[in-house]
Amino acid sequence: MSEAQVDEINVLKLSLHERLVGYLAGFQGGRNVLNFAEEFKNDVGRPTFSLITHPAFPRSEKIMSEPWARNQRLHPTLSNLLPEGSLRELIAQGLKVHVDNEFHILSYLGADLPGALVAEPMEPDDVPDSVLNTHGKARAIRFDKVSPENKFSLAGVQMKFSMKEKDGRYNLSKGDVLGDWIVKTPSTKLNRPGFVGGSFI
Repeated sequence: MSEAQVDEINVLKLSLHERLVGYLAGFQGGRNVLNFAEEFKNDVGRPTFSLITHPAFPRSEKIMSEPWARNQRLHPTLSNLLPEGSLRELIAQGLKVHVDNEFHILSYLGADLPGALVAEPMEPDDVPDSVLNTHGKARAIRFDKVSPENKFSLAGVQMKFSMKEKDGRYNLSKGDVLGDWIVKTPSTKLNRPGFVGGSFI
């Protein structure tokens, strides 16, 4: 197979409570493939990544034995961690990607997802050969450098922001600093009787 036929992939390392879950490969054509790590599959005390991967679920071993592959959008277990509506549009615009390019969005928001899952972009040299070999003849490449501001993921349709409080003022978090407040803003799309926007929760 010539070099021109080798698939190029970006790879995210997924971890839960600092324990390896697996590797998510993003192909240049939009295909996304999650392979679970052997150590995660074989651990009967593994943390709950999804109800269908819980050791007590009757078919969990079979479900994790095959890669989870999707096009553009991710498997629902991962897709449901990403923002929707206006916030997704805002982030996608900043990243200069389509709103359905969920791998790229996850790779950017992976350090501040709802819950304990962390999706960490990997350097090509750090990607295990076992991951590359499961995709035929794949070659890991570096992620593009992008740095838009709103680096957090809050699911739901209404626009909301993760913010840091200091001296009674609320500001968008910068860099790797995580927010400690969720601020909802008034919605122009959810204009219905009884709706109150701009609330702090």
